[in-house]
Amino acid sequence: MDGPVAIILAAGHGKRMKSDKAKVLHEVCGRPMISYVVDAARAAGAKKIVVVVGFGADQVRAALGNEPDIVFATQEKQLGTGDAVKACRPQLEGYTGPAMILVGDEPLIRAEPLADLFNRQRTDGAACLLGTAIVPDPTGFGRILRDTAGRFMRIVEQRDCSPEEVRITEVNPSCYIFQLPGLWDALDKLGTTNAQGEYYLTDAPELLQQMGRKVVALPVLEANDILGVNTRQHLAQADALMQARILDQLMTNGVTVVAPLDTYVDGRAQIGADTIIYPFTVITGDVTVGKNCRLGPFTHLREGTVLEDDVQVGAFVELCRTTLGQGTIARHHAYLGDANVGAGSNVGAGVITANFDGKLKSKTTVGVNAFLGSGAILIAPVAVGDGAVVGAGAVVTKGQDVAAGTTVAGVPARPLSSKS
Repeated sequence: MDGPVAIILAAGHGKRMKSDKAKVLHEVCGRPMISYVVDAARAAGAKKIVVVVGFGADQVRAALGNEPDIVFATQEKQLGTGDAVKACRPQLEGYTGPAMILVGDEPLIRAEPLADLFNRQRTDGAACLLGTAIVPDPTGFGRILRDTAGRFMRIVEQRDCSPEEVRITEVNPSCYIFQLPGLWDALDKLGTTNAQGEYYLTDAPELLQQMGRKVVALPVLEANDILGVNTRQHLAQADALMQARILDQLMTNGVTVVAPLDTYVDGRAQIGADTIIYPFTVITGDVTVGKNCRLGPFTHLREGTVLEDDVQVGAFVELCRTTLGQGTIARHHAYLGDANVGAGSNVGAGVITANFDGKLKSKTTVGVNAFLGSGAILIAPVAVGDGAVVGAGAVVTKGQDVAAGTTVAGVPARPLSSKS
């Protein structure tokens, strides 16, 4: 197996979430939180990722199973983090090299410090590197104990801390790189003499030191990197922090976000430079927006929407699984679902594609340079040809296609006579 590898622990129940869904599949900015951890591990250099599943295992496998660099290990019983890593041993049999261990419920972890840890491990050959963080409020985290020379000694879980240890602000966010196969030696020595009666992975670094092997703790992580999601309140905090990162990256890449606090953009969306996003715009799902577009205010772009360059989508317009060609305008109070609208077309106020008949969702196709008048309804499946005009309030019924260059009006829509 080519390395380095990453192990992501995702077997926990997350009882405080009060959910039948596997905790790591709860969404942050539209994506399962574990997806961000997977992305960070890949970007840091991991070639193979082992995801340890337990509660909701089938759900996690279904969510990640199509990704070729991911394999799964199963923790049969919840016996602690050390036991969870032991479950990976068959998947890593024969592998010698660095293995990064992360947890699947810290979606804000960034690739940059993880890559730094991989680089440091390559240069100094430590048996274990810990990525730590110094935080203003260490509540809930294990503490990093150092000797008077500042060298790592051990990790103490909060439940096991003395009054002095609980005041330490350098914490262990469960971010490690272990050299394999040395990790297995430490895991074989783990015991359960702790407050939880579990096999703590946090004991492994100290055990390696006792074997005479090098262990280093590096405070390379920031407080926001290590926000663990254990409650719905934590989920909301993670969403807000991730949303700020998404919008900041968009602005760095040349997108104008007029009011970041009043804008929501899914983590999967792609938006081109010189696009302007006005307040109260919501973009959810896998959406692509071209260059020099104008969105909002009060625009909703949903899954599968594609806007080509120079498109304008305005107030109270909702698009779902819809493509708007270059230069198309839809400024007011319209719904377009399962539609393909050609370049240079105009979508008037109140236009609706009636795409769902109660059983099936059908497509609407509109050609280039078409004009859809205010209040027009297109009942799918239906097509409107290039340069056609659908008059205000017209209802184009199912299957009654509008030929190119034709003007139709009325209910149901009919071609206007050439005689006035």
